[in-house]
Amino acid sequence: MKQETAISYNPIVSNAVDEICAKLPPSNNYIALIFFASVNYDFHALSASLKERYPDCEVIGTSTSGEIIQGEGFVQHSIVATALSCNKTWVSGVLINNVDKFNIFGVKTVEDAARKIGINPGSPDCHKDAFAFSFVNGLCNAEEVLTALFYAIIKNEDFILAGGSAGDDLRFKQTYVSYNGDITSEGAVILFVRTQCKFDIRKENLFTPMGKLMKITDADVHTRKIISIDGEVPQKRYAEVLGISEKEVNNAQLVYPFGRRLYGDMYISSIAGFNEDGTMNMYCKVAPGSFVELLKEGEISSLAEATCKAISENIPKPGAVILVNCILRTIYFNQKSLVNEVLGRFGRYFPKYCGFSSYGEQFGRFNCNQTLVSIVIGE
Repeated sequence: MKQETAISYNPIVSNAVDEICAKLPPSNNYIALIFFASVNYDFHALSASLKERYPDCEVIGTSTSGEIIQGEGFVQHSIVATALSCNKTWVSGVLINNVDKFNIFGVKTVEDAARKIGINPGSPDCHKDAFAFSFVNGLCNAEEVLTALFYAIIKNEDFILAGGSAGDDLRFKQTYVSYNGDITSEGAVILFVRTQCKFDIRKENLFTPMGKLMKITDADVHTRKIISIDGEVPQKRYAEVLGISEKEVNNAQLVYPFGRRLYGDMYISSIAGFNEDGTMNMYCKVAPGSFVELLKEGEISSLAEATCKAISENIPKPGAVILVNCILRTIYFNQKSLVNEVLGRFGRYFPKYCGFSSYGEQFGRFNCNQTLVSIVIGE
């Protein structure tokens, strides 16, 4: 796999596309073009223009809450694009509009996209040389529906779906994802990848359990609202467990998120805020009757170094690196003055990389927050 990257800050779509195309080496061998763009741009015009420029490859994109590119790091109000080429890799995409209304005809389009490049959705071995990369709209609570749908079609728990939720620069109005020039604000795009190259897909969690377990006694999974914790008002119980006053909870929610232990692994569920009645809004669905653990900041430097080292040991020569970094992590890195350290580490391990700051991260069956999802493919 070979990856080329380009960035433009030009505010005019046509000029920005011209700049990106000029920076990407001319090639007829690109198999996919993936772009990450601020909502400052006309997303429909941008998607259509990039597909027009690269008609022979799969073109997928997402709106963001910040872009990531080697050489410049965490940036904003730009378009970042990466072009992938490899004669040992095959890709096939599909756009899913209105995920919550998905029907039997839509299922066939997903199956067809997988089968087009030789992935058998029912095979117990299909995960050995394939995975799927996805973008999902970040403001329609569709992430869990998408993952459930995906694994109802791809009947293999070891087949990895990895990706992120589209952002809109923290405006929280409308997000976009696209496939070959078509866009949606209520769905997702999936790019199936089958490759003979070695790949490494993992998530990084920089928080550790505090040893404090709580039960969600009442919740609305559709609105992602927690109504009671351990039989008490969530704001009151959260403050009690942390040992702080209720007035301090808004300053604590970023550094003390919830963790859900699922199949032996920890997934972060971040707090979106508290309502006047003390109920709690979440960025992930949390079911009534489930248990959550209170998390605290871990040894960030050592945990992040361990992630990069593990990837490097598995993929000594990375050919393509795509990073999905939660916007809450980006905010946290800025607050803690960790950006230079994070970028320095990426630079030491990855000669090229790109990605975006997301509204949520998908890894396998689960939607999570405050997480880094990395997709690394070898040369």
